[in-house]
Amino acid sequence: MVELKKRTLDEVKALSREDAVEIMRQAGIVGAGGGGFPTYFKYKNPQPHMIVNCTESEPGYWADKLVHREYFDEFLQLFDGMKTVFGIEQISMGVHYKDQEWFSNYAEQADGIYDVRYVPDKYALGEEKTLIKHATDTKVPRRVDMPDGSKRSGLPLDVGIIVNNSETLLNVYKALFLGKPVTTKFLQVFGPDVEIKLFEAPLGSSATELLRLAGVDVEAQAGQLSVIDGGPYLNEMGIEELGTGDAYVRRTTNGFLVIPKGVASKEYADIKTKLPEEGFISLVGKVSGVDLPLGGRFLKPATPLISEGDEVSFEQKIGEPVDEGFSIGVWSSMDGTVSSIEDGIVAIEGGAVPQEEARKETEAEAAR
Repeated sequence: MVELKKRTLDEVKALSREDAVEIMRQAGIVGAGGGGFPTYFKYKNPQPHMIVNCTESEPGYWADKLVHREYFDEFLQLFDGMKTVFGIEQISMGVHYKDQEWFSNYAEQADGIYDVRYVPDKYALGEEKTLIKHATDTKVPRRVDMPDGSKRSGLPLDVGIIVNNSETLLNVYKALFLGKPVTTKFLQVFGPDVEIKLFEAPLGSSATELLRLAGVDVEAQAGQLSVIDGGPYLNEMGIEELGTGDAYVRRTTNGFLVIPKGVASKEYADIKTKLPEEGFISLVGKVSGVDLPLGGRFLKPATPLISEGDEVSFEQKIGEPVDEGFSIGVWSSMDGTVSSIEDGIVAIEGGAVPQEEARKETEAEAAR
């Protein structure tokens, strides 16, 4: 099996296509923008044109834009490497007109490795086909005839294009260049009465715990709030009534929107937030436990490599992908003890500092 390890640009370029795909699979990379489709499978059949979906469309979101600002050099290295490994002829960044200033560094340094394509601000739902139409004036067919006479929905590959979300590609960079698996997620916690916080949160973290670390008085507002996994438009119900049940950071979680219970999320379609001066706050080592799924929406569960009662460490592999169907490697997002393995969920507890201390550390980091 190909190894996850640090590699230089030349070493990445020397990877075979098959090895690069296997690194993505073992590292646990799926579409981070919301769909969750396994990224490695897209690159088993690479296309000549890759579009980077930089159109962070949900109202109030900042995380993807900040990722590009903080990891600018890393994205340039990744683009260079992927063109060689996968034979990509053109890389384009799909950017909203309103975000031109945010991506000015890319526009100034586009030297043939990639280009920047501005698309209308009205594009709102992260839909790949819409982005392709605006960025290339190419229409993905609605249906495609198959050799056996059946039909399937049209896909970007039918017009020679692969689309990836920004954070997805950052995870590809970390796997290929740093040898790091996916263990954290960039997201925002925000709401009409909650000042936005940007977190790098361990996968499987409790939404309730993140709310506390964001300054929400959970006990005082129990029963009054709902927590939406997503933004005003694209979302799933996380916690219908705060204080009853919980939600957890998934590989596709981009935000937790905190709104009054019983109010439709689209009522906050015009929500405005201000980029926090502190940027991302890392919560690695600051949560009390995580619940990590071995599978997912498209994924067959990985085979557990650990047992109940085992001590595990951050970035330790705890799930081996199976060969049948889509499956990815699963890695621990914290130090701690495996407290249970039930229904395809690995629960890890006890690896963090006390929550009050974690809250103070988070506030101190924000103040800096």
